[in-house]
Amino acid sequence: MTERDRTEDALLHREAAAAPPAGTGGADGASGRMSAILTAPNVITFTRLLLMPVCAWLLVDGRWVAGLWLTAVVGSTDWVDGWLARRTGSVSRLGQLMDPLADRLLIASVTIALVIRGVVPLPAVLLLVGRDLVLLIGFPLLARRGVRPPDVVWVGKAATFVLLFALPTLVVGETGLGLAPTARALGLALLWFGVALYYVAGAIYVRMALQGLRAARGAK
Repeated sequence: MTERDRTEDALLHREAAAAPPAGTGGADGASGRMSAILTAPNVITFTRLLLMPVCAWLLVDGRWVAGLWLTAVVGSTDWVDGWLARRTGSVSRLGQLMDPLADRLLIASVTIALVIRGVVPLPAVLLLVGRDLVLLIGFPLLARRGVRPPDVVWVGKAATFVLLFALPTLVVGETGLGLAPTARALGLALLWFGVALYYVAGAIYVRMALQGLRAARGAK
């Protein structure tokens, strides 16, 4: 092999090593991005979003048993999609963003439905929806400044769990069963406890956001 042949062979090997792997560009890249979106956990989250209006409609219509069961099933998928994502190694940034959003929307939709039926106190709804509106408005503003929205903290998960348990308990309080009065009292106690945790989590998110802003300014 001549020196020229060896040089050309080395260039070919270098170009092959530098070439992007399959699935990172063109049609393959689009397929890779799509597969990152259409994961099983994300499909469960999207399904939860689609079923939320059905839950709210059943409750507004006074179909307590059907509304209770569907809300419980939809709420339980919050644990299922997270477990499945970790189990299968399919955790995605979209899922990390959509999962807490789906939780908040479920809580908001069911709570508003129960307010319409006179089951949940209006001040509790205003506090829950108000906090979420602040976060939903604030996160895009953070993104514009190059700050990643804070990850969900354990207090936020605890607040979501308490609220998702409180709302069905309040529904049981409207069914006319023998334990209905106890369920209503327990549901109201859990509701206000969940609201308190919700705002503790909100304060933590604000602190994390401010820290992110300071770090972004310091990096400039």
